[in-house]
Amino acid sequence: MPTDKIFIVGVVTAIDAASDRVTIACEANETLNLPAGTRPFVAAKSALLKDVTVGEKVRFSLESQQISVLAPF
Repeated sequence: MPTDKIFIVGVVTAIDAASDRVTIACEANETLNLPAGTRPFVAAKSALLKDVTVGEKVRFSLESQQISVLAPF
């Protein structure tokens, strides 16, 4: 996993593969000025969502407001 990216930790609450969206209940990230909360995110590539399951704790990174890296925590 790249170390130059800022990662956010959260739990997947919903997956909408048809629109490449995943909803994540995420922890606050002060560096990104992102408060804790549950929100939908768009995946930059649909392949990022293929191995993710609802209820899974994940670590992800955003690039241009889209998830660019998504992995189990």
